[in-house]
Amino acid sequence: MARDIVHLAVPAFAVSLARVVDASLRERPVAVSSGPSSRALLQCVSSEAQAEGVYEGMSAHRARLLCPALHVLPPDPHLLARGNQALQRLGGDYTPVVEPGDGGRLFLDLTGCSRLLGPGRDVAARLEKDLRQRLRLSGNVGVAGNKLVARIAAGCLERPGVCDVLRGAEQSFIGPLPTTVLPGVGPTRQTGLLQDLNIRFVQELAALSVAQMRLVVGAFAPLLHQRARGIDPSAVRPPQKSPQVAEETLLARQDNDDLVLLAALCQLVEACGRRLRRLRRMTAEIVLCLTYADGVSHQRRTALDIPCNHDPELYTAAEDLLKRVCERRVRIKGMRLECRQLCPVISQVDLFTRSGPSPRQAALQQALDQVRDKYGMAAVRRGRTLPL
Repeated sequence: MARDIVHLAVPAFAVSLARVVDASLRERPVAVSSGPSSRALLQCVSSEAQAEGVYEGMSAHRARLLCPALHVLPPDPHLLARGNQALQRLGGDYTPVVEPGDGGRLFLDLTGCSRLLGPGRDVAARLEKDLRQRLRLSGNVGVAGNKLVARIAAGCLERPGVCDVLRGAEQSFIGPLPTTVLPGVGPTRQTGLLQDLNIRFVQELAALSVAQMRLVVGAFAPLLHQRARGIDPSAVRPPQKSPQVAEETLLARQDNDDLVLLAALCQLVEACGRRLRRLRRMTAEIVLCLTYADGVSHQRRTALDIPCNHDPELYTAAEDLLKRVCERRVRIKGMRLECRQLCPVISQVDLFTRSGPSPRQAALQQALDQVRDKYGMAAVRRGRTLPL
């Protein structure tokens, strides 16, 4: 059965979302910077700013020299998360097989839905219209027989619209395009291809054998040879939902004081532990993510030797994780704690090894939960949370 893959891409996704919130930013050169410093790098650039010579990865200082009217915005991870969720809901109205991507991208698999929804190009046209009317965003939509060509087709559009590639014409469609449209051909490989083999277009790359490619790109040669011919057997994979408990917080002010960070971490641990005990679940893995003032996020994870759901044990593991993940001197503005690999509460006590809290500690934890269920979390507080 012929596949129908649709790729939706919203150019400059972060800037487009900011323009939905603030209409005064429309038709102005806008960029999103990783921090307030003049040395901070630009993460997202609008088409108006690109026309002035500004590009992603340029420093904010140099960008303002090239484009004095440039409006620089701070990153907004919450707005990006809401925008990605809205895109997924929009794609879910057409098919349950939706694979979200980074930067406002979405893959939809419409294979076998032609009798219900119509041809793929018609579905793509309706999707682009709904995106404009419901979310007030403009997007490029590519339709092809596989994910690779659908993504390239969406990237070829200079303005919002639909690009439909006929089935069987994938190689002839991408042949005249530069080799940089292929995933995995970055600046380093592009320089090697131009200097060593004088290859500029995909059709020239497709004419080579795997053995010839291996001299330049090594083990990447078989996959690159396949992509140069417009072949991509990969399937559209919806995100796999795994049960987890997560809590996050934004600090009252950006800080890197250990006492403040540990106080915030303790509150997250207590909130996660309370939810785990309500669900009668234990966690075998915790993940801690820190969001810095410049918009950069770092995360680390650790596996617990013995699954647990009591606050002291969770806090000990989370504190050790915080020391490992906090490697920068930049102030922190947000924290997120995730408890993964949940399992039922273990009722059988190990005869030979001491695992879990003692009966006295378990009774204390139960008493704390009863007080907090009745009077709220602030009724009983640990001393280490007082710096907040």
